[in-house]
Amino acid sequence: MKLCSLALAAVLGIGAQTCPPGELRVFVVDSQGSPVFGANVRVGPESALIAERLTESTGMVNFERVQCGSWTVSAAKDGFETAVKTAQITGGGVATVSLVLSPKMVRSSVDVVESAPPVEQAATNKTELHPTEVKTLPTNPATVTDTLPLVPGVVRSQDGELKIAGTSEQHSALVVNQTDVTDPATGKFGQTVPVDSIETVTVLNTPFLAQYGRFTAGVVAIETRRGGEKWHAELNDPLPDVRVRSWHLRGIRNETPRGVVSGPLIRNRLYFNTALQYFFQKEPSRTLPFPFNESKQESVNLFTQVDYIISPRQLATATLHVSPQHTNFVNPDFFNPQPVTPSFAQHVYVGTLAHHFSLFGGILDSSISLQRYNVFVGAQGESSMVLTPVGNRGDYFGRQNRAARRTEWLESWSAPPAHFLGTHLLKVGTSLTGSGDDGQFTYQPVEIRAMSGRLLQRLDFSNRNAFTRTGLEEIVYGQDHWELTPRLSIDYGARFEHQRLPQNLRIAPRAGLAWTPFSSGRTIFRTGYGQFYDHVPLGVYTFSRFPERTITNFAPDGSILGDPIHFTNVIGSVTGPRSFLVAGKPVAGAFAPRGLTWNAQVEHIFSPLLRIRAVYTDNRSVGLVVLEPDILGVSNEIVLNGDGRSRYRQAEITARFSWKEGQQLILSYTRSRSEGDLNTFDTYLGNFPKPLIRPDVYSNLPGDLPNRFLAWGRLRVP
Repeated sequence: MKLCSLALAAVLGIGAQTCPPGELRVFVVDSQGSPVFGANVRVGPESALIAERLTESTGMVNFERVQCGSWTVSAAKDGFETAVKTAQITGGGVATVSLVLSPKMVRSSVDVVESAPPVEQAATNKTELHPTEVKTLPTNPATVTDTLPLVPGVVRSQDGELKIAGTSEQHSALVVNQTDVTDPATGKFGQTVPVDSIETVTVLNTPFLAQYGRFTAGVVAIETRRGGEKWHAELNDPLPDVRVRSWHLRGIRNETPRGVVSGPLIRNRLYFNTALQYFFQKEPSRTLPFPFNESKQESVNLFTQVDYIISPRQLATATLHVSPQHTNFVNPDFFNPQPVTPSFAQHVYVGTLAHHFSLFGGILDSSISLQRYNVFVGAQGESSMVLTPVGNRGDYFGRQNRAARRTEWLESWSAPPAHFLGTHLLKVGTSLTGSGDDGQFTYQPVEIRAMSGRLLQRLDFSNRNAFTRTGLEEIVYGQDHWELTPRLSIDYGARFEHQRLPQNLRIAPRAGLAWTPFSSGRTIFRTGYGQFYDHVPLGVYTFSRFPERTITNFAPDGSILGDPIHFTNVIGSVTGPRSFLVAGKPVAGAFAPRGLTWNAQVEHIFSPLLRIRAVYTDNRSVGLVVLEPDILGVSNEIVLNGDGRSRYRQAEITARFSWKEGQQLILSYTRSRSEGDLNTFDTYLGNFPKPLIRPDVYSNLPGDLPNRFLAWGRLRVP
């Protein structure tokens, strides 16, 4: 027994001594999320400092070969308070630490004591996810989209689409390194970047910073990672999962290998990082018999980033995202078996070039992005689609082939701290975006039959010629993070947006407040109010080129009942009250969907182990684009107008337990209510339009989820 104990102790001792050193990556940003250049980052206590470096123009610095264990990381710069956090280095991996520097008020000295870290002094409510937190979860997330349901208020519907704040994706913004990467035609997210390429994923429910726009629900902001100071290669999930039924092997269920390679092409100068994923999955539907119950999905996802340090004051970054994907039998179920479902293919190409330059004590960010989205929607055959009360037959009625594109140029400047009645962090920016959408729609006839099989109604479509739509958008914004006192700060700003197709100028003011009432800095109250505008996708303005429908009704004997009714597609305008913050003539297509949002939040750190946050959010959206069919037969028109509305209310409480070696547990409860007009434009103008257009109804939205409990985390077992 003693011999065994000694042997075990020796093995444990050897394991502890041979723990390989890891890499520590530190990001330093200000209260607005902008990088801080030239901040002095230290690793280790003052009495035993092990490393010290200055941040680059991106606010980032790397430390190589940091020994395993718990290390104190601090960042300091003139004009800012010192920020301190603890980092855990284990097993030769990469540890990431984000430090937020708050502007320094006039004080005689700053003391750093060993206590729970203070909460961030900013008005925006946000949730951050890091790869080290989510990659090891049993859900095995492969892309950013897979990680988002870990955020309170974000759910995935049965058709695979994300619902943020109870609404569809086109009401939210998706930005990668500050670049909008949503589909210009539909506003949807599409294939997001691999999880191995991300540094942080930030979900902002109510961002009161004017730099964020093109949404009424929320923002998903992604920052990608650059290569490290040493070469690193990683391969995950190389083996496929097989399917076993009745004790027999029935092929492959899914195969999701993914790998990443990163390192310095030129040491201390040129860095390279690329992540590649292959995804193949057969998703079954329990309402259909095997083997005719599967949706077959296949995709390749490649993201490559190259960073070149031109000088200590300049950094250039180039990225390329390529993601072809194909799905056969999209979302089959009992009412829509495989032959009735559509097929879908999409090829996405996104290339960006960014330049970060330290100028006048601040950071000048410039970037240009070129994007292409090729989409094909087909069917399993050429027969008519048949709708019945007990299930549909035939082939899917809609076909479309389109190519959307976007070119975006961004400029922003984050100023150094300015001292006047407190401390100010100013940021101004502009963007110029050109977009286009080319394609064609082709619809097949649709029959509506009774349960007995009798023909009740037939829909025929007059297919139109190919369409072309182009758009131009100009944006200017300015914002300020103003710290009046060390315990009170205000975020305020305004955003000016102009889209050529809607022909209007929209002004979006925002303001938020953060107050720390106690000297300990462990409790903070946040509140804010803002007006936000949806980006109107180009697909809305192709409605006049959609196939027009003719409805023929049939009598019980099979004869035609009355004259066929032909409906025309009309792009209307906003007939309801307009906001005084929207300038423009009320012409056809002058849509300005807007959301008026306020929230209140309290967060308290009870100890280094536990912090709790409670948030209430209220969002009222008006001017939404909806379809209004002429059910009375007066004008025989299907009008696309801007009179839709919705409301979302959410109460959330989240507890985060954190302890040594990066272990954590997040528990949250969300109580929400989502209601609005059901005939939103995406239901009929998206990738998979429905054949029937029903009368518009104001009711609970498909994303309504009254109660949601969420628990996830990472624990180390012996």
